[in-house]
Amino acid sequence: MNIENLREAVRPYLKEKRYLHTLAVEREAAALGEIFLPEKTEELRIAALLHDITKKEDLTKQLQYCAEFGIIVSEEEKFSPKIFHARTAAAVAKRDFPEWVNEEILQGVRYHTTGRADMTVFEAIVYLADYIEDTRTFADCVTLRRYFYENIARAVTTEEKLAVLTDTMILSFDMTIKNLIEENAPIDSDTIAARNFYVYKKLTV
Repeated sequence: MNIENLREAVRPYLKEKRYLHTLAVEREAAALGEIFLPEKTEELRIAALLHDITKKEDLTKQLQYCAEFGIIVSEEEKFSPKIFHARTAAAVAKRDFPEWVNEEILQGVRYHTTGRADMTVFEAIVYLADYIEDTRTFADCVTLRRYFYENIARAVTTEEKLAVLTDTMILSFDMTIKNLIEENAPIDSDTIAARNFYVYKKLTV
């Protein structure tokens, strides 16, 4: 399959600014894939292109998707509407782009916002690509991008590279949680579990 066909197919699902971001995430996911999973760069590109396909929808539409696809949403989760699009995007991708997706790709889409415990390297790449792609100008994004690339440049072995990924993921969750606390906003349990997962991983090496 020609990846350019998917680039054009997802365009109607996205506002123009979001589409440009999506293309940047695709590029970043491919770059990270070359470092960590060179055999899966095509799948990472696909996950990146699909990760935000429901992002433009409001809360009412997000909840309609949840009802349609049997996605269970707790009353507490309704206070964190920004995380819904990851779940609904995975469901819509499976429905609208079945020839492009497999379970690994769908999981990458599903957890690109919150992370989760036991994240795979594939999922971490999609998450990180969304955070540090080169058009992001938010201070935390710039800081995290610089941190990752300065440290990965010094990593030689696979173990060293994965250690950089672990440290970068911890820093990303620290930033996210700090911002949510400052906003007096709820913190999704998957995000807490994701941070703990990487902290434990580092402690047990």
